[in-house]
Amino acid sequence: MNILRHIIEPSRLLMTWQPLDEAAASRTRRVIGEIRCEKEGQIVFRYLQHTPDFDEACKAGFKGFPAFHLKDKDDHEVRQGVIESLMRRLPPRKREDFADFLAQHRLPSPFNHSDMALLGYTGARLPSDGFALVPDFSASEAPCDYLMEVAGVRHILGTDLSSIHEGDAVEFVIDRENIVDRDALLVVCHGQKIGYVNRAFRETLHRWLKQYRVSATIEKLNGKPERPLVYVRISAE
Repeated sequence: MNILRHIIEPSRLLMTWQPLDEAAASRTRRVIGEIRCEKEGQIVFRYLQHTPDFDEACKAGFKGFPAFHLKDKDDHEVRQGVIESLMRRLPPRKREDFADFLAQHRLPSPFNHSDMALLGYTGARLPSDGFALVPDFSASEAPCDYLMEVAGVRHILGTDLSSIHEGDAVEFVIDRENIVDRDALLVVCHGQKIGYVNRAFRETLHRWLKQYRVSATIEKLNGKPERPLVYVRISAE
């Protein structure tokens, strides 16, 4: 198992949401909020209202994160209990099987980093809702490692992953034919498109590709037969 060696603190976390309904007209994962750590150490959540992603999420049925009431007021911030609410989505650090949880995400044990980093590197997903957290490394420097779920695998490959294997090298290519997202990044393995870079992580990866030497390999293949998941390990140096 390849544990991520270079763990860095994200400058913020982006909260994303995707409809759970398989029959939804659009299941695109949208960025709907952000979590920041202020200078004095307070963790603050804010909905990114009136952004294209937020508006499209609302059209797809988004009603707000359960713990953070969605108000009509612009730039509404939640300043109390943010980190506590989000950490309930993860097993407690003191639980006996916490090391196993870290291993699933290729994280070292003990994990001697902040709760913000833990949330970002694990994604803090629950099967009962469509929320996930994505780290923003825009203010950070390399070296940095990250384990990313490839988006759109079923759309590109279907459910047959027999053409790709753990350890296979992948590269990232701008999707010139994408008329919706002009900066969309394809994940390519053996010259074959296998999916896309998560929209919330795309800006960070674009910067890495310009500034650093980036290598990536397929780290693990799992999920259900009808919903296979592909994870790519990305290293920027």
